[in-house]
Amino acid sequence: MATKSTTDRFWDQRAALETDPAQVNIGDTVQRDHELQFVFQHLSPDVRMVEIGCGNGYVSQQLRDRVAHLDAFDYAEAMVARARELYGETNNRFFTDSVLDPIHTRSDYDVALCVRVLINLRDLEEQRVAIANMRGMLRPGGRLILIEGFRDGFDAINALRTAVGLIEAKPASINFYSYLGDLLPTVHEYFTVESAWHSGLFDFLTRIVYPQLVGPENATGPGEFHRKIEPLVRANTLPDLGKFARVHGFVLARR
Repeated sequence: MATKSTTDRFWDQRAALETDPAQVNIGDTVQRDHELQFVFQHLSPDVRMVEIGCGNGYVSQQLRDRVAHLDAFDYAEAMVARARELYGETNNRFFTDSVLDPIHTRSDYDVALCVRVLINLRDLEEQRVAIANMRGMLRPGGRLILIEGFRDGFDAINALRTAVGLIEAKPASINFYSYLGDLLPTVHEYFTVESAWHSGLFDFLTRIVYPQLVGPENATGPGEFHRKIEPLVRANTLPDLGKFARVHGFVLARR
């Protein structure tokens, strides 16, 4: 395997350091469950599926209950070991592999799932390679469910946060966030978009409204609440909450 990046080593270590299985892959479990609502509605009991970046298997054990068979892999050996220990293998198998150079995957899956994996790669070029490789895992017409973080939402959130006197929100230092428009040409080269979703409302409420409410002034009643949201209304008419989305999801059919 290729030399591991700082991000790769972070995930190897997190498998041992985080004791709560629900929080190993992501600390914000509300966001994760919000994403899974989109995923689950696009699964069916008869499909053979591959999960790219399975982490400790917390999501895998929910996926396998909804499909005929699940292959689930991660680049962090410690994560795969913990997945086997926690959840075992029934109609699924866990293994170590890399989305940049997959060795142990098939080429005829009905569905592939990739959730917030691309942000853990080094740059846009690696993200493009990963998209092409995920296409290669699917049968003709197979579907990739892609849920990924992008820089666009951070920029929009920070513009509004600055306008109302909040400090900027910083992306995690271990992650690389590309702009959606930079990755979409590669997506369209290999797939057609069947469905889309975004986290705009969640991000607006949690990254803008919530810090306004529980900031130094400590809102205590309806009057204070109205004073808090007034700068937000003044700064932006919110014609499209999608622009605040840090995360976008797609159902993509292989060309």
